[in-house]
Amino acid sequence: MKNIQLTCAHALVKFLTKQKILIDGKKEPLFPGAFGIFGHGNVACLGQALEENQKELPTWRGHHEQNMALTGIAYSRAKRRKQIFIATSSVGPGSTNMITAAAVAMSNRLPILFLPGDTFANRMPDPVLQQVEHFNNPGITQNDGFKPVVRYFDRITRPEQIISTLPQAIEVMLDPADCGPACISLSQDVQGEVFDYPEEFFEERVHSIRRPRPDDYQIKKAAEAIKSSKNPIIISGGGVFYSDAMNELSDFAKKHNVPVTQTVMGYSTMKRDHSHFLGPIGGLGGKAANNMAKKTDLAIAVGTKLADFTTGSWANFENPNFKLVSINTARFDANKHMAQAVVGDAKVSLSELSLVLGSWKAEDSWNKKAQSELKSWNEYVDKESGPTNQKLPSYAHAVGAIYRNSDPSDIAVTAAGGLVGEVVQVWRPRELNTHETEWGFSCMSYEISGALGIKMANPNKEVIAFVGDGSYLLYNSDIYSSVITNNKLIIIVCDNGGHAVINRLQLYKGGKEFNCLFKSSKTPNLVPVDFASHAKSMGAEGEQVNSISELEEAFKRAKKSKNTYVISIHTDGYQWLEGSAYWESPTLSIPTTKENERALKEHLEGKKKQRKGV
Repeated sequence: MKNIQLTCAHALVKFLTKQKILIDGKKEPLFPGAFGIFGHGNVACLGQALEENQKELPTWRGHHEQNMALTGIAYSRAKRRKQIFIATSSVGPGSTNMITAAAVAMSNRLPILFLPGDTFANRMPDPVLQQVEHFNNPGITQNDGFKPVVRYFDRITRPEQIISTLPQAIEVMLDPADCGPACISLSQDVQGEVFDYPEEFFEERVHSIRRPRPDDYQIKKAAEAIKSSKNPIIISGGGVFYSDAMNELSDFAKKHNVPVTQTVMGYSTMKRDHSHFLGPIGGLGGKAANNMAKKTDLAIAVGTKLADFTTGSWANFENPNFKLVSINTARFDANKHMAQAVVGDAKVSLSELSLVLGSWKAEDSWNKKAQSELKSWNEYVDKESGPTNQKLPSYAHAVGAIYRNSDPSDIAVTAAGGLVGEVVQVWRPRELNTHETEWGFSCMSYEISGALGIKMANPNKEVIAFVGDGSYLLYNSDIYSSVITNNKLIIIVCDNGGHAVINRLQLYKGGKEFNCLFKSSKTPNLVPVDFASHAKSMGAEGEQVNSISELEEAFKRAKKSKNTYVISIHTDGYQWLEGSAYWESPTLSIPTTKENERALKEHLEGKKKQRKGV
């Protein structure tokens, strides 16, 4: 076997450039690019290796380590986990800044490869700049903080270790069941050390994502459960995207006459004009889906981890005979909540389950009831999101104005805060794959950074980010990134005076307004922010509008523009679309006010409806 003498950093980059993946039968790079902020822990060795291979592995400059990683994560989501971005930082605050992004990827089951610099393996110069020392364990560094929030972690202390660890990291990130982020922590000295690597290590490798088929017995038991139901529903999650199972979902719903609800992460896996579309379910869902959920005797969950906002903290299913069938590639998710598990790929599992079900279908009256509920809810949403002359329009009014003037192929992006729920209600998908959010970790600042990643993955589509003033103030410099890289975004800033959705929860739980809105916080010199002018200072176009009609006209101008366009509008911090599901959140057990008493009563009423043993 022939060997090639390379530094560890150069061997690592060379290996990554040789990884390919089949997408629709075409061979593509598995790693289409890297984001990096260089410091003393990664610039001299890994940085040089990236510079010398930038044609095969383009490196993009970041402004903040967390948010460049969020952009990479969003790119992988938009590519449905078929391509993986790299994020590298120096040792120290650069690496710890990426830990929040790692948690986003972990919670949402999305791949990204973190390559943070680390301290010296030989320990000769210790303590080095930015080293966090543990007096009783010199082997711990700040990069150990990645361990709870990645699927795979390794620290490279010898150059030959990458031969065994890199293939394992890739297999984890491409595993449909175990998918998530990987972290390869690179000791600074080892990056520059030389090893005779086998030529075979650098041969081109073409990957594909496996489709595990379900067990026949599990399919049989799931079919029996479905056939014994009278009023079933489907809960379509993000796994339907990753399996590319939208057609199978549609065919299954039609053939077996089952209404389809969608999680926030699975929204736009079915179009609004589909005969069995029922809209979003749960704490951010609409009355149509939630009313049917309360009556259903069986839910078929497809590709969802069934988080609390989907299930209404498990108080959303009131039928005492309720049963659950859960289709998921992840054994852990499929076996949650006393479900009849079907562990397998969604595309394959839906097809095989449909075959076993044969000609069985739910009563037509059940789907007619679902469509009647949906009609009523759509009428309510259309009314609440329609044109208005009120002085402070609601979130729904703002989203509705953009939705009415958008193209069916335009992609809406949200994350965290109250805009997620309002957008998911109003932005009823006219085409598949037109709604992208981050709700697994609900990470503020994803809105703009994530939109950038979505745009990089969909350069020919319009990407519209909805962001509140709170998230904008937390992080906004990827507006500049979008400008200098020619990745046009349209950003709608809804300025409602702070963290209004948490203020809403604070009031709902019987508290007084405190520290969520600017006006209820310690702000002796409250200065209004000119978001449009701020965006202009970063090279974007910007407008401040004062009405819904002005918003619509500004959006039309934004559509015509070739540059990132930021439109800011003041919105009401107290007006929301009607809620229709319980969500368990901390509640004082000893009320001190009448508002506390009311909140505790509603909390206990919801708790009574919770499904036990979940």
